[in-house]
Amino acid sequence: MGGDVQKDFKLIIDNEEINDAPAAETISKEELQRWPLFGLSVGSFLQVIAMEQQTCIMEVYLDANHTGHFCFVEGELYDSVCGDLNGENAAMEMIAWENVRLNIKQILNAKNVERKIDKNLMLLMMESSRRRDEVQENGEHADLEMEDVETLEDAEVVADDVERTKLDTCLNLMSKDMGDALKAASIISINDGKVMASYQDDQETAESFVRLTNFMKNTYKSETPYELGDHIIMDLKDQHTLVILMIGEHQWNIVFNNVKCSLGMLRNIIMPKVIRTFNEMNVG
Repeated sequence: MGGDVQKDFKLIIDNEEINDAPAAETISKEELQRWPLFGLSVGSFLQVIAMEQQTCIMEVYLDANHTGHFCFVEGELYDSVCGDLNGENAAMEMIAWENVRLNIKQILNAKNVERKIDKNLMLLMMESSRRRDEVQENGEHADLEMEDVETLEDAEVVADDVERTKLDTCLNLMSKDMGDALKAASIISINDGKVMASYQDDQETAESFVRLTNFMKNTYKSETPYELGDHIIMDLKDQHTLVILMIGEHQWNIVFNNVKCSLGMLRNIIMPKVIRTFNEMNVG
């Protein structure tokens, strides 16, 4: 990884009270000066760097045996290193770390920085969270009996919440890419009609899209030699377009301004990116 670096980042904080930092008694004064940001979670700070579209190296210190760094170029995660791990594996290892120390170094020349991570940062964070949850679940429910109905129901609720979180992440990605062109969006479970995630869309409107889809499916199937495919596109008044997608067990409803975002942009760039993220999350 090439390029000169220097410590110059607007989120660096004043270090005058460094001796009052957590775990100060276990770290030398020299080490404290090297890691001026403290008491933070890696995941939350990564999101700040991404939103600020920074080009920098974020060094991470959990303890003497657990250190590493992330490399960002214009808010995109390019690489990470943690001990013998690198790339996605290193990122997965460090994302879950809490109460760490951080140092930020600005990259002055990013032309020679090699990209070794292709996945979206939010996707990596969700995958890291899923792995952590699996480890905790395997440890906490190793002796779970199938007759324990109440516990199983609780587990289903937790699984449902995790799925909702991942679907919300997909809508957030769409919102980030479309900006104010996106007027409303929702994701509904086809099987039971539950609204799993929504963006500026009320439940009644979201459910009406399901009724619309069911009506069109039944009409085409019973009265024409054709059947609906996996998407519906409808032109609405006031320069708006409705796109309905059937992906696995979910129906996605998207209303957007077709002047600020073209249908071609949505279909050829934004939708494939979001659907790819959706599929890689193993949701649905």
